[in-house]
Amino acid sequence: MRVNLVRTLTLSCALSMVAMPAIAKQPHNVEITPLIGYRFGGDFDFIVEPDNYRIDLKDKISYGLLTAWSYDRKRQAELLISHYNTNFTASGNSLGAGSGLSITYAHLGGNVPVSNGPIPLFVTGGFGLTHLVPQASQLSSETRFSANIGLATKIALSERVSLRLDSRLYGTLFNSDSAIFCDGGNCAIHISSNIWLQTEVSAGVSYRF
Repeated sequence: MRVNLVRTLTLSCALSMVAMPAIAKQPHNVEITPLIGYRFGGDFDFIVEPDNYRIDLKDKISYGLLTAWSYDRKRQAELLISHYNTNFTASGNSLGAGSGLSITYAHLGGNVPVSNGPIPLFVTGGFGLTHLVPQASQLSSETRFSANIGLATKIALSERVSLRLDSRLYGTLFNSDSAIFCDGGNCAIHISSNIWLQTEVSAGVSYRF
């Protein structure tokens, strides 16, 4: 578990290093938003010849941190880290069934306003990595490229503090013949699609400095 945590932090730090030059150009327009949300979806279809089965992920609370900074007068760049722990159950396949699974997204992107007013709306999105870590020690972790797109709003509470509400769709890329969570040559999931989807809604309090 320590190794997996180190890997996740390394990925996050790498994205932060990419973002730092842009942050340095906007020293007084950085926003930090701790997030709490709810993530759902992401069930896997998998194959154990000659039958098809399904792995169900439980919907759970997620936690995240969003760092945003001004890119120009209207747009912001964003670095998003979002994490949750869930459990999965599988019929017809005992390898790791009922085990815990942690999923972390680390994405670099931005937002663009689409509506002004008392409750402004932003299109937000980004790309980066998905890190999946099964709790079962015999199963390997997986890191895949991914992207997100969503809609957000910020409601000003004071000059520096605002309430932020987000909804996002995450898509993680797989090959149609991918196998993940492997124990040696035996893999728990053989994926039959190219993209794996999850949805998340979240809220947080932004502080600008």
